[in-house]
Amino acid sequence: MLTSLARIRSDDAATFYESRQGQRTALLLNDRLQSIMPPMRGRRILGIGYTAPYLPESAEFAVSARLRHSQTRKMLRPSRTDCIVDSARLPFDDLSMNAALVVHGLEFTRFAPDFLRAIWRTLSDDGVLTLVVPNRSGYWAHTDATPFGHGIPYSSGQLTRLLDQTLFRIEHHSSALIAPPAALSLTQGRLMEKIGRGVRLPCGGVHVVTARKNVYAGTPLIDEKLRAPLPQQVAEPA
Repeated sequence: MLTSLARIRSDDAATFYESRQGQRTALLLNDRLQSIMPPMRGRRILGIGYTAPYLPESAEFAVSARLRHSQTRKMLRPSRTDCIVDSARLPFDDLSMNAALVVHGLEFTRFAPDFLRAIWRTLSDDGVLTLVVPNRSGYWAHTDATPFGHGIPYSSGQLTRLLDQTLFRIEHHSSALIAPPAALSLTQGRLMEKIGRGVRLPCGGVHVVTARKNVYAGTPLIDEKLRAPLPQQVAEPA
C-alpha cells in the first residue's frame, strides 16, 4: 500500500533511469550491490518497488513486483516477470525465494512492519534481504527530482529497529550515493563514492542494507528449572 502524500509512479522512475543522471545513479548503486549481494546464479530473486536496473541477470528466476497503485508504462526489462502486489500480501509461496531486493519500495509502504514480515515469509531460511532506502539526513531525500526524494526516508537507527522488530538480522549496513543528485549530471561520482566509503561519511543519499532471517528469534529458550521431568523408562529383562 502506498502513502497518499508521497507517491511515485513506476513510469516516472523509468524516465529517471533513462536520463544521464539516472544511469549514473544505477551504475553507482550496482557497484555497491554487486559487492554485498550473494551470488544469484541459479537462484530465485524477488525484486520489489522499481528494481529493473538492479536485478542480476544471472538469477534463474526473477520477479519484479510493483506495489499496488504504481502504474508502469515503461519496462526496462520486458522479459522479466512483472506483477502488481499489495505490500502486506505478497502472492508467493512460503520459503519460495532465495533473495529479495527492495528499491523504491520500503519508503512507500504505509505499514512497513507488515511489508517486511511478508517478505520474511516468502524468503527461504537462508534467504537474504537487500534494501536500498533513502537516508533521512542525506541530500537525496530532500529533493523530489529523483525517485529517492519521495516517500518516507529513514535514519540509520530507525531502519535498524525496524529490521530487528520484523525478525531480520543485519549483516551489512553502509551508505551510498555520496555525491548530491545535481553532481551526477556533471560527473560519474565514483571518486566521491570511494572517498565517502573510505572515511565513512554519514551523509550518503541512501542506506544499503543486507539482512538475513532471524528464524530463532521467536523461539524462547526454556529455563532448565522449568523443564518438566520425563519419567525414566528402563527396559526390564524378560
